[in-house]
Amino acid sequence: MEYEFQSGDGEYAVTVEKSGDGFRVTVDGRPMEVDLVAAEPGCYSFVADGEVTDVVVVRDGSRRYVAVGGHSFILEEGGGREQRAAAAVEDVVAGIQTIRAPMPGKVVKIAAAEGDAVEKGRTVVVVEAMKMEHALTAAGPGIVKKISCQEGQNVDADQPLAEVEIEGNG
Repeated sequence: MEYEFQSGDGEYAVTVEKSGDGFRVTVDGRPMEVDLVAAEPGCYSFVADGEVTDVVVVRDGSRRYVAVGGHSFILEEGGGREQRAAAAVEDVVAGIQTIRAPMPGKVVKIAAAEGDAVEKGRTVVVVEAMKMEHALTAAGPGIVKKISCQEGQNVDADQPLAEVEIEGNG
């Protein structure tokens, strides 16, 4: 199975193939043999290069949200990346950044209010998902125009949480 893997601003090609009793995982052309043990649905332990790592996987349509080693990632099949990229370009042209939930989770903190001036990288909303907190930040300097969520609210993947009018575009 081929996936596109997203981590922060980077994107990687990931291929997962059955190989004997385990799997062959190739990330950007770098292969590794992995043994996988399912501890419970969605929770796995894998052994790669003699090291054991716990992994949590949440499936949502063509996406897999993966938490491993204190980090979270999105694996996506098919054209989801292109659709998100098109939406992001539309946002940039309009001068509005729509901050969306990266995966299903719960809003644990709203760090900015409507009308607040924010700098690039400032946390606007924090979502807890897969036992990790994900700080969602402003893409550039601007003004928070809308907060569409509340602390304690459960949210779906890609659900709009806030809008930031990027300085010089709106």
